[in-house]
Amino acid sequence: LADFHGAERRFQILGEIGGILVVDDYAHHPTEIRATLTAARAGWPDRRRVVVFQPHRYSRIQALAGEFHSCFADADLLIVTDIYPAGEDPIPGVEAESLVEGIRATGHPRVEFLPDLETIPERLLKCTASGDLVLTLGAGTVGRVAAGLAERLKRRNRTAEGRSR
Repeated sequence: LADFHGAERRFQILGEIGGILVVDDYAHHPTEIRATLTAARAGWPDRRRVVVFQPHRYSRIQALAGEFHSCFADADLLIVTDIYPAGEDPIPGVEAESLVEGIRATGHPRVEFLPDLETIPERLLKCTASGDLVLTLGAGTVGRVAAGLAERLKRRNRTAEGRSR
């Protein structure tokens, strides 16, 4: 038990770099998302929660759309990516843009749609600051965003340290 360090991709802290805490989590169902965001708020109540969510499976988004629309209340800024199909064919009318519209309709103040995972770490560099918690959520490939952000933050900090010497 002393050697157990937790399950990978379950609130996995990738590091705190430049005061920004980067966390990756497998949560992809509304109940899991709600629980993870509640835990983040309880554990770090003074941090702004910047969440990147990669929807997982068209059928899940279709079946649970209403729950997805309301499960992000504890996210201060939410970025939604394209749906990760996990082998499913697209379902007509089930699109990430519609999910974003539904979340906005619940009154969420800050929701963005960025379909391409590769662009998100750069977006996060521009919209985050020391004291923030960045949390990637989803069962697909969204963990790459957290890893990419952590690496970019490390590079930025090394560059800043080099300039201050």
